[in-house]
Amino acid sequence: MSVENPEVTAIILAGGKSQRMGSNKALLKYGDTTFIERQIARLSKIFHEIILSANDASIYAHLPLPVVPDVIPGKGPLGGICAGIMRATNYYTFAVACDMPFLSEKVILHLRKFITDYDVVVPRTERGLEPLHAFYSKNCIAPMQQCLKEGRLRVIDFFSEVKVKIVNEDELKAIDPSIQPLLNLNTPEEYNTYCNLKNPSL
Repeated sequence: MSVENPEVTAIILAGGKSQRMGSNKALLKYGDTTFIERQIARLSKIFHEIILSANDASIYAHLPLPVVPDVIPGKGPLGGICAGIMRATNYYTFAVACDMPFLSEKVILHLRKFITDYDVVVPRTERGLEPLHAFYSKNCIAPMQQCLKEGRLRVIDFFSEVKVKIVNEDELKAIDPSIQPLLNLNTPEEYNTYCNLKNPSL
């Protein structure tokens, strides 16, 4: 692939404790399949390499993908993203949380357009930055590792040390008018509200 359109590895973050949901969000049903299977189906249209970030590989033994444990267990999504970036064969990665079942290929490809000029390409919605639906380069590894060592565990804590492109919600809505691509489900109530949504892009 050309320098202007480099290969990218996708990392699905599936190692969370899902405390508010009460069960593993990656394995929640959406229609006839699970969240993570829907994500894999969508991401495989864009990325040739997909990695699962999780500490218990046995849970995902039925999926034909490598499972990468955290370098330092118990450090949350930052540790999972860092481990995935280190394992990825490509310089750029796209990291996404397993509780986002409504991924939009158009939105992902739009964000991907900026990666060669930045170390992080991250959307911003009314909730703030969305680092669990963002692109990262391997240049992020060292500052991520430093944050992990210092106990600064928000994913955005290292952003000041790298080159970051923020893509605002209005720009993304021009690509996909719904907020579904960036919707994450954390509670049984949210799951019951959205699990029957009919997304025309899926």
